[in-house]
Amino acid sequence: MAQFSEQTQKQFSQLQESHERMKKLITSMETIVKTLQEGHSKLRKASEETKKRLNQVFEEQHHRKRDRDCLNQDIKKLFNFYHNMKPKPQGHVMDNPYHQQDIKPDAFLENKVRSPSPYQDGEKMSYSEKEALKQIPEASSWPKFSGTGEYDQMKLIDYMDGLFIDVPSIPEY
Repeated sequence: MAQFSEQTQKQFSQLQESHERMKKLITSMETIVKTLQEGHSKLRKASEETKKRLNQVFEEQHHRKRDRDCLNQDIKKLFNFYHNMKPKPQGHVMDNPYHQQDIKPDAFLENKVRSPSPYQDGEKMSYSEKEALKQIPEASSWPKFSGTGEYDQMKLIDYMDGLFIDVPSIPEY
């Protein structure tokens, strides 16, 4: 029996050691659970705060968009008001110095045809304009081009460059 009691004593001491280890493990598990619960509650609070902040940002954006739309409408109204208040020129009055006055029916002569432009009449042209017009060759003397290829384009450019000759202008008094 003495042997049996020694074995039971050893087993009992081993059980007590394992029981103590289990107690330590249980207390450490309880602290881990507490920290996890605290972390979970902190995360829940943080997510609620984040949701509140996001809702505030969305509301601010909505208010800004509404204000911007109102401002755009006001700007359009002001622009239309300003545009309608500007004096508009009369339709038939032009500030062009070469504009011809209306032709009276009694001004027509039987043999004379009036041209629509004062430049074609030649009456209001300056000396340099008349000389420049004289330098332009007749259409029949223009070179013929096929209209395709780089050679024709360069030939046309050279021909056009040769047309523009400086004509001295005579001052008009």
